[in-house]
Amino acid sequence: MAAVDFRQFRYFIAVADELHFGRAAERLHIAQSGLSQQILKLERSVGVQLLLRDRRGVQLTEAGRVFLDHARQAVELADRAMTSPLLAERGKTGTLRVGTPILGIPVVAEELLREFGARFPEVEVEIHPRLDPELVEAVSTHSLDVAIVLSPFKSVEPPPRYQQLSTFELLALLPEGHRLAAFGRVPRSELLKEPFLDWPRSINPEMIDHIHRMLFGDAEHPQRVALPILEEARRLEHVANGEGIGIAVLPPGMEPQAPGVVVRHFEEPSPFIGYGVAWSGTQTTPLVDAFMDVAREFVVADPKVIRV
Repeated sequence: MAAVDFRQFRYFIAVADELHFGRAAERLHIAQSGLSQQILKLERSVGVQLLLRDRRGVQLTEAGRVFLDHARQAVELADRAMTSPLLAERGKTGTLRVGTPILGIPVVAEELLREFGARFPEVEVEIHPRLDPELVEAVSTHSLDVAIVLSPFKSVEPPPRYQQLSTFELLALLPEGHRLAAFGRVPRSELLKEPFLDWPRSINPEMIDHIHRMLFGDAEHPQRVALPILEEARRLEHVANGEGIGIAVLPPGMEPQAPGVVVRHFEEPSPFIGYGVAWSGTQTTPLVDAFMDVAREFVVADPKVIRV
């Protein structure tokens, strides 16, 4: 096999991710014609066709799917090799890239990160806040080593491994004096009669749909899209102003404190969502293994926790 220009690995990964030469070229900031030529050279070097091209777009061949995983590993190892001298200057021996939810790190996950840092001071822990679907994708493509994610999460290939740490309970946020505040636990059927302050579905479609199913079942909520709000502070403000019912996602035993807002549990069975650590299902490293050994010590004793 002829020698391969290492840049071609990055070019191939970009095309495989985008399944489109034009978008891949934009991502790489090179001409599309040049990208096509480099991929053809790569295929000649490895001796097999890696991509199927037709008018509908680009698809990976079986050989291309196998090559993609190895190409990602090669690029990752090269990137780590390039940063290793800088790490050594700071007394570090390696880097662990940790993805975290862009809206905040859950309490148990924060404790896990502190404990790992204390036990492995020679490891540089990089924190990368992203939206949950991006976290799962990044673990699958090896651009992150591990990620703190909510569950259920986006389905990707290859699927990541997952260790749940704990759960959040969904609680109803009501304006003071609201008729539902008289309930000890809010019946789900009553939500159908009220404006609902939702999250933007685009931030995490799988999770938002899952929450809707837990709260509304198969019923269509006529006012569900009343006001999508991302920031927790704004949601509390709108609830206090009587503009609708909100939902808080909190660890058991914790409740938000806000003027003009009361918090109620939902009727049994209480709705919960899980969160935990996702990591690659196809490859691991000693640092990832060490992190997961520590993570398993932080699994909350809870029948809803999923262990792998």
